[in-house]
Amino acid sequence: MYNFVDTTTGGAPDGALPSEALQINGAYIENEIEGYRTLYVLGRELTEAEITELQIGQMDGSEYRNSRIVSRSITVGYQLLTDSPEDFREKFNALNKILNQKEAKLIFADEPDKYFIGTKSEVGDVKEGRLNVTGEFVFYCCDPYKYATTEKSFQAADNTDGVLEVTIENGGAASAPVSYEITHNHENGFIGIVSEYGAIQLGKVQEADGENYQQNEVLIDGLQPFLAAPDDHGVNYMHPDHDMGGSLSSIDNTAIVIGSMGNGQPGKWCGGMKTITIPADSESEVGAQNFYCYLNWWFETGLMGQTAEQSIAFLTADNKVICGYSLYKSDMTGNTAHLEYWLNGKMIRDIAFTPSMLQSQNPFDNARGHQDILKEGDTVRYHWWGSYPCYSDPAIKDMVCTKIQIAFTQYYGRNLGDQYVTRNSIRSLRFQKMNVEKWRDVPNRYAAGDVVTIDGAATKVYQNGMNITGDEITGSKYFLAPPGETKVQFFFSDFSEPKPTVKAKIREAFL
Repeated sequence: MYNFVDTTTGGAPDGALPSEALQINGAYIENEIEGYRTLYVLGRELTEAEITELQIGQMDGSEYRNSRIVSRSITVGYQLLTDSPEDFREKFNALNKILNQKEAKLIFADEPDKYFIGTKSEVGDVKEGRLNVTGEFVFYCCDPYKYATTEKSFQAADNTDGVLEVTIENGGAASAPVSYEITHNHENGFIGIVSEYGAIQLGKVQEADGENYQQNEVLIDGLQPFLAAPDDHGVNYMHPDHDMGGSLSSIDNTAIVIGSMGNGQPGKWCGGMKTITIPADSESEVGAQNFYCYLNWWFETGLMGQTAEQSIAFLTADNKVICGYSLYKSDMTGNTAHLEYWLNGKMIRDIAFTPSMLQSQNPFDNARGHQDILKEGDTVRYHWWGSYPCYSDPAIKDMVCTKIQIAFTQYYGRNLGDQYVTRNSIRSLRFQKMNVEKWRDVPNRYAAGDVVTIDGAATKVYQNGMNITGDEITGSKYFLAPPGETKVQFFFSDFSEPKPTVKAKIREAFL
């Protein structure tokens, strides 16, 4: 706590903040309410500990069992200067709104690199009949710790034994969850993360290139085959009634978008399309009976009422639709879009969502857009926002995918300007063939370029931004890094050379 500062006369220079000014979820109250000023803060200093003891017989004293840091309360004293009763009420309305935030991020001006998490719990009375008043409010912090506003990052490197290792330096007062970012520079089937406090294992140690399972091959890696292919003005086999007289284009060769709609006909979707034949594998065989495809979309509106569609269909040699996705918005007034699952030439599921910039509503925004599809025998595994629903149809069991068809369309009579979905593109595509119908697992489950991230606090694993649940081996322990130094070593499949690039990250906690 700092000395009381009387701001009734004179005051601080314009724009100056008190030493203990409070920032709540990114905004200082002084900058939000004219006439408000923080006077003092209590409760940020030493914290109490609750000790558990055991009394044994008639022995003197007791036996220590354990202790814990209890929750803390932070009291903020303030002054509010107003000009009239109306101004008084307006400013208190504004203050109530600012304080009424659950689990708010609290930063104080004298310690801008750390934050508490608290919720307003108590308020003090203000004296009646005055326009200029002082008062108090209290934030209750269930978590007594304060946290660094930025994470510390540590780069792993080979130690003297040739083992990839990182030393985590925790300068805080509490053990911290450790997160990892593992960028693969080669195919890999196993990740081991080991310290004296525990170990995490993903994949299978015995997986080796070509052992136990036939080699799975990436046959398409990127958008170049589509960019190089001519426009297809034939039949859109997922939507045969669409008019495909238009063209597709690209954004700096990094994304595929619609180029033109073509002439079109009333009542139809019109646009461009490309169809490519999947390259032969290393055994000169064309087609994949079992396959996996990862893609990345950007589908985001800028205005209400915009419309557009894009689709991807996995076709047999005689142009039957094995499976695929259709992503579209036909709502000409509101902001509702749809994702369709297709199986054996039919739409089997429709999911409505809001294609806005809000991450809580749109999984296909600029920061994400991850999507994949897996065919294994008669079953297709789809993806929706971290879940993996599966659908089966005996008719597709022996179907062999030889072609991929992508299309972008707009509804006839609408333009490609402000009436078209502002961001509608495909930004990445990788197609992998599984050679054997009785496929049980992916030997080289991580491809070169794949990024595996491990959220130590949430104990979740992500591959290329998508949550994966099947790779973690039972018994894995997400260990914490205590204050001081912690050495962590990383292990991978023998054939994974060069080794992945690994970073470890922690957020320090202080009392």
